[in-house]
Amino acid sequence: MKCLKMFFSSLLLLLVVCQFSQVQATNSIPLPVYQNVIADISLAYDQAMLAGTITLDNGLILRILDYKTRDDNVMNSWQPGDVLVFKADVKDDALLLATKRISGPDQEKVEAYLIFDVIDSPESGLMIAEINDDGKFIRLNDNSVWEFSWYNHLSTKKWSVGERVLVSGLGDKNSYEFINLDAPVTGNIASATGSFVVY
Repeated sequence: MKCLKMFFSSLLLLLVVCQFSQVQATNSIPLPVYQNVIADISLAYDQAMLAGTITLDNGLILRILDYKTRDDNVMNSWQPGDVLVFKADVKDDALLLATKRISGPDQEKVEAYLIFDVIDSPESGLMIAEINDDGKFIRLNDNSVWEFSWYNHLSTKKWSVGERVLVSGLGDKNSYEFINLDAPVTGNIASATGSFVVY
């Protein structure tokens, strides 16, 4: 029964992808915008370093550990509504998120290193709902379907249903950055670049 269900699920995804390809050939479908927006930010000095937490609009909590580039005056100007972009890095068996603000003044002056708060973050945000073709296609819990190149699905084939992801893309090109917050740190599989297929 389980195999039959998986077969029909894969068949449905394949039909959706084929139908989208036919529609895309005749119509220009706008690409979606995926942004990670600050909902709340709390900063304070811990000895000589400005530290604290950033809560995204999906409820996920990130804690500031350090900075690649630091300017306290600029960091203190970060506020709710600002949009952040992330780059994954693994250091000392932990997933670090190098974070920049892309909205607001002086956006390039600060790059903070954050860590995802697994314990205090709610089970919310974007999650992987389905993985097909050994990681080539992934459906998220918002029903969006994504395609990954052979190079990127070297990472995505090791991802699992239920894992939380951050997705960044402004809809100006069909290339979106994915960071899997729950992926095993070993193997450098936390990040991948995908293309939007369909809702």
